[in-house]
Amino acid sequence: MSQVLEILTLQSLDDEAAALRAALADIERRLQGDEELNAARRDLAAIRARQETARRDQRRLEGEVEALSDKIAADEKKLYDGSIHSPKELTNLQHEVDTLKASRATHEDALIEALDAAEQVNREAATAERRARVLEGRWQLQQQELRHEVLRLGDTIARVDAKRDLQKTRIPPRSLHLYEDLRRRKGGMAVSRLTGGSCGGCRVSVPDGIRRKALAISDIAQCPNCERILSVG
Repeated sequence: MSQVLEILTLQSLDDEAAALRAALADIERRLQGDEELNAARRDLAAIRARQETARRDQRRLEGEVEALSDKIAADEKKLYDGSIHSPKELTNLQHEVDTLKASRATHEDALIEALDAAEQVNREAATAERRARVLEGRWQLQQQELRHEVLRLGDTIARVDAKRDLQKTRIPPRSLHLYEDLRRRKGGMAVSRLTGGSCGGCRVSVPDGIRRKALAISDIAQCPNCERILSVG
């Protein structure tokens, strides 16, 4: 096999190893957490905060309505138990009771709204909790599958690396150094196909002398434009 074909084989193995490592990195990232699940957890936390606010508002309004009712009851008792004899004092007390009742009515309306809001946020919380549980279960299942895939990819990478190490021994040191330098500088593509008289890497036409050298396969021919090693076929 010619040097170029040996190098092309190495490039294929390097491409395979790079793809496997990229897949492994993606799985390891996914093992750190699920974006959809994290978003569901954040949504649930926000709804629970609203739920607690709604409970506090409800308790506050219930306390205020109860306090107003107690005050009204105490004042009405004074109105009718005969303890106050002054007409003016009775009138003032009646006015105070009316004011307290109006205030209580306002607070009761606010309490009804608070109860409705609490009921709504409770429904939202129940929905969010169900969604979080479903996503949590799915993520736990995915974790098992992903861990198995990590092991599989690790074994595959080890086998490909062994093939790469063996393949490197088939390439002369100078040619291997050229390949590795080009791969680093050319985005992983050190060897390009010579197609229709043009370099497959940069699409530039290759001079006849370079094409003949590439066709001879006895030596390495490089594209004069992008420097990639040219492979025929």
